[in-house]
Amino acid sequence: MDNQVEEIKQKLDIVTVISKYLPLNKRGRHHLACCPFHQEKTPSFTVSTELQIFKCFGCDKAGDIFNFVQEYERVDFREALQILAKQAGVTLVQNTHLSQEEAQHKTLISINSQLAEFYNYVLLNHPLGKIALDYVLNRGIKPEIIKKFKIGFAPTNSQLQVNFLLKKKYNLPDLIATGTFGQSHYGGNQLYDRFQGRLVFPLTDYRDRILGFAGRVLPGSAGSNSAKYINSPETAIYHKSQMLFGLNLAKEAIRKSNSVIVVEGEFDMISPYQIGVENIVALKGTAFTQDQLQLLHRYTDTIILGLDSDFAGNNAARKSIEMADSLDFDIQVLILGEKYKDPDEAVKADPEFFKAQLQKTIPVWDFIIQTAVKNFDINTVKGKKQALEMVLPFLVKIKNTVIKTDYFRKLAFEISSDEMSVAQEAARLGSPSYSAAHVKIQPQVDEVINLVKNPKLEEALINLILGARKPLLLAKKMEHIINGFATTKLQPIISLLITSTDFEPLTFQEQLPAEIRHYFQTLFLNATSEPMDPHRRMLEVKKIGIQIETINLKERLNLLSQQIALMEKNEQNEELNKVELEYNQILLKLSQIQSKKS
Repeated sequence: MDNQVEEIKQKLDIVTVISKYLPLNKRGRHHLACCPFHQEKTPSFTVSTELQIFKCFGCDKAGDIFNFVQEYERVDFREALQILAKQAGVTLVQNTHLSQEEAQHKTLISINSQLAEFYNYVLLNHPLGKIALDYVLNRGIKPEIIKKFKIGFAPTNSQLQVNFLLKKKYNLPDLIATGTFGQSHYGGNQLYDRFQGRLVFPLTDYRDRILGFAGRVLPGSAGSNSAKYINSPETAIYHKSQMLFGLNLAKEAIRKSNSVIVVEGEFDMISPYQIGVENIVALKGTAFTQDQLQLLHRYTDTIILGLDSDFAGNNAARKSIEMADSLDFDIQVLILGEKYKDPDEAVKADPEFFKAQLQKTIPVWDFIIQTAVKNFDINTVKGKKQALEMVLPFLVKIKNTVIKTDYFRKLAFEISSDEMSVAQEAARLGSPSYSAAHVKIQPQVDEVINLVKNPKLEEALINLILGARKPLLLAKKMEHIINGFATTKLQPIISLLITSTDFEPLTFQEQLPAEIRHYFQTLFLNATSEPMDPHRRMLEVKKIGIQIETINLKERLNLLSQQIALMEKNEQNEELNKVELEYNQILLKLSQIQSKKS
C-alpha cells in the first residue's frame, strides 16, 4: 500500500490535481486560489510545486494530494487512493481484507444502482410504467431529463424487482438492508417493495452514488390515500440529514454561480433545472441540518430559499436560518408572490417570470419582517405583539451585531415603535447583548504592547533565508546570528541549513523531525510567496540581523547591570572588574552596530 501511495505521488503533480477542482493562478513560485474550504474574497489558498503541498493561510487546512481529495470530496483515505490511482493510471493491488462495514456499503450501493436502472427501464420502456410515464410527461418533464435524473416506476408486483436482483446474485438479507424491501409475514414471508406502485426518484449523493429512493404516489392510483411522498428509511448508507436531492448534477453550476437555490421537493428542483436554472437542490422539507449546510458551504456562500411562503413561521426553519447565518451564508429569499405556490408551478406557467424573480431576491430578514407586516394588523396592539413574536426570534439570532442592529431599527420603523423598545423586547427574548451594546460604550484600556519580540524577528530572518536563490549560502553568512536563536522550533531547521550541501525543499523537509515539518512548510510557503529583488532581500537580512543582535546585546547589558549592582553591594571587587570589562565591550559593540545602520 505504502509503495503505491508513493508511486501515485511521484506520477501526479499537486498543481495538476488541484487544477481539476479549482482555478489556480501562478504567483511567483506558487499557485493561488480562493480556498474551497472556507469563504474568502482574497486568495490565501497556496499550492507549492516544490513541496507538493497545499496550505490555506485563512483556515489553516494543509496537506498533500491525498489530504486535498479527502477534504474536498469528503471521502476517506481508501476512496481518495482510488480516485488518485485512476488519475495516475496506477492499478491498485486489490485489498482482500475489506472490513465488513465497507463490504456491506459497497453491496448496498450496487443494489441501489441496479434497482434504479430497473425502475427507469420500467418507466420508459415497459407497459407497466405507461400510466406513470404519462403523468411525468404531462407535468412537462422531458424524456432526456427523466433519463438524467433516473426517474423510475416501481411495479405493484414486487416480485418482479426482487427476482431481477436475485438473478444478479444478491441475497435477501442485503435486499432488506437497503431499506427498499420489507419482509411480509403473510404469504410465505415474501419481500415487498415499499415503493411499489409509486413514481421513484433515486436519492444520489454528490459523488453520484445512489444511497436511497423517494417515492411519489400517482394520482388516482390504488394507494392514493397513502402518504404522498415516502423516503428510504435510515440505513447503513442513507442518512436523510446528509442528503440534498440533485446536488450531484447541480454542484458545478452552484460553484460557478456562487449561489444555490434551495427548494422543497423533487419536481421543484427538476423543473427549473430543465429550463437551465441548474444551481438548484431540493431539501426534502423546510429545515436544514448542519451536515447539509456544511456540504453546501463547500460550493457557495449564498443560499436562495425557494420554499413555501409560510416557512417564516416554522420553528425548524428558524433554527435552519440561525445555523446558516452562523456559517456566514448570505441568505436570500425567492419571491413568487401570490401568483404561484412553488417553483415547479411557476416554471410550468411562466419560466421567464421565474428567471426574472431570481434576479430580485431579498435578504431573509427583510422577507420575515415583510411577512409579519402583511400577516398581522400592525396598527393594533395585538398585531404589533404578533409581529414581534414572529420576527424577533429570528432577529435575535443574527450573528453580526451591526446587521442585527439594522434590522431591529427596520422592525421598529415598520411597526411604528421606537428602537429602544424593540431592543428591550429583544433582550427579554434572549439577546441582552444587543441592548447593552446599544446604550453603553465600553471603556477602552490602553495597553503597552512590546512590538519587538525576538521570536518574530528570528522567524522573519529565516523566512528571508529560505526565500533566497541560494538559501544555504545565505544561512552560512548569517551563521553567527542564527546559531544563537532561542526559538526551539527553528533550531532543527537552522542546523540543517548550516550542515546541508544541497537545498531541495521536498528532500529538505523529509530530513526534519516529523513534528517540525508542518511548521517548515508554513515558513517556506510564506518565504517564497512573493518574489523579492536580491538587493532588497540583503538589505532586509542586514536590517533584521542588526535588530536581533541589538536586542540580544541590550538584554545582556541589562543582566550585567544587575550583576554589577549586586557585586558592588557585596564588595566583590575582583569579579566586579571582569563584569565591568564585559559591560564596556558590549557597549562598544552596540555603538559599532548603530554606526552600521543605514
